[in-house]
Amino acid sequence: MVAAPLVLASCHFSNGDYGPAGAGGGTTSSASSGPIGANTTAPDAKLLGGSAAPKTASTYDGAGFPIPTYPPVPCPRATCLNGSPLEPVEISWRNSPYGPILTTASGETLYLRLGDGFRESGCHGICLRAFPPLLTNGAPQAAPGLLAADVGDLTASNGKEQASYGGHPLYTYRGDTKPGQYGAEGKGGIWYVVSITGLPVKAPVHSGTSSSSATTSTSNG
Repeated sequence: MVAAPLVLASCHFSNGDYGPAGAGGGTTSSASSGPIGANTTAPDAKLLGGSAAPKTASTYDGAGFPIPTYPPVPCPRATCLNGSPLEPVEISWRNSPYGPILTTASGETLYLRLGDGFRESGCHGICLRAFPPLLTNGAPQAAPGLLAADVGDLTASNGKEQASYGGHPLYTYRGDTKPGQYGAEGKGGIWYVVSITGLPVKAPVHSGTSSSSATTSTSNG
């Protein structure tokens, strides 16, 4: 079990990327996640990453690079109903060459998309098949080591309920076939793994770290 890293909710960022959900000013969030709190304000909706974002959402339906037309994501009836999960999803984390990053509870790497607004997705159509949104049913759960205040949800462009972290809509990548893979990192200049602080990670932190040694944290310890 990896010791849970210290995450500070009071961090503020000035590089144009959203950080923890409680940072920044603007209008009060209307998201249904709850943990943000009644007196917390969300950043004004804006493009994440500025000039790195695609100029139009029509570039491969927001993917920003050539992608195959993947078949729809299968969803077992035991865990889904009409394509949506039956319960809240858990957001977890693991150590990686990019430092501690967000994953699904089963260890799949999670990504953010530069160009998305605050809890607003710009990925649709074939983009959503290549980058399935991390779906939830109700407020997502945070694994030990993550702050519940950074976790939220939104309505994805396919009408489903999507999990977010630090204001970023979260996605998996169909090109990753098992935990410990980071195939979408840097794709189109807009897809990046997500640090536990809620920011995109654009370069490895430890050049000598291999993905096979990464350890996933779960709520079961």
